[in-house]
Amino acid sequence: SPIRTLTSSHLEEYIMHYAKRLTCFAAAACFATAMSAQAEEFIYSGVATTSDDYQLGVIWSNILAGEGSEFSLTPVENGTVAGMRQAAQGRVDIVAVGSPHYLDAINNTGRHEDDPARLVEAYEEMTVLFAIPTGMAQYVARTDAGIDDFYDLEDKSLGIGRPGGNAGRVTQTLFEIHGLESVSGEHMEYGDALDEMATGNLDATLIWGGIPDSAIDNASRNMDLKFFSPDPDTLADFQAAITNGEYYVYQEVPQETIESAYDGRVAVDGSAYFWTFPFQIMATPALSDEAAYEIVRALWENIDEVHRQSAALSLVRLETALDSISADIHPGARRYYEEVGAL
Repeated sequence: SPIRTLTSSHLEEYIMHYAKRLTCFAAAACFATAMSAQAEEFIYSGVATTSDDYQLGVIWSNILAGEGSEFSLTPVENGTVAGMRQAAQGRVDIVAVGSPHYLDAINNTGRHEDDPARLVEAYEEMTVLFAIPTGMAQYVARTDAGIDDFYDLEDKSLGIGRPGGNAGRVTQTLFEIHGLESVSGEHMEYGDALDEMATGNLDATLIWGGIPDSAIDNASRNMDLKFFSPDPDTLADFQAAITNGEYYVYQEVPQETIESAYDGRVAVDGSAYFWTFPFQIMATPALSDEAAYEIVRALWENIDEVHRQSAALSLVRLETALDSISADIHPGARRYYEEVGAL
């Protein structure tokens, strides 16, 4: 084959060609690095994968991804107390916690009474992004158990949630203010409790969730269930009997709402009353003002998508986003609320 002679002009041409390629590669690398630096990830700690606040975290994460936001959320499950401790240690950036539970954390009371000072100091630095009015302590019994209200629990058995849980502690307080002396409160997970009810080994259980609740919905297809409630007239005694009780309420849920949610498969006599409190979505100082502003804006500008994806989150509204919060509002979030007239 013929031999090609590499002249000086050829050499210059090759040098210019590869110099341009190297310049393009360098520019692409710089762009990728810049994009990577902008994609700031925050860890969102929810109570449980079945809880409303966790579902919110998943939908919120998808909204940010869909917008191509420079900020992202990764939901994880920790529970309330463990989630707060994880946040205080810098392992998560955003955490869902009840308004009264946050006061327990900063006052070294309740389930936070043994927390060291360094954690308490970190709790005090947290701020609120918003609160959600979903998640309620619901009491449901087998219809054949003869339980129409809380007083009927005498000599009955009731699942009260996992050991050490706040729901069980509050339920035991309700036993006291209703004058119950021989009810059997059984510590077990909600799913296990419903299984025990199906076999006739348990009369009723507490379920923490929204309306409808998937666990109750599934169980109602296999056994006859009925909601029962604490006596609404005991609210003042209830609030006085528990730590930070002023943040607790008996949420009234109309009979027609329940019948519609479960297609008539779960009975109820009139309105049901479920105790609850606002769940604060709180941030550590790791969440900058810019990040807080942008992720809060993205959520509220897409709240219809939240409502479409989760019936349990249909009560989340901008108008009530700051009701009954027990901490300061994050400055970045405050800026958004002031701009839209919510403050």
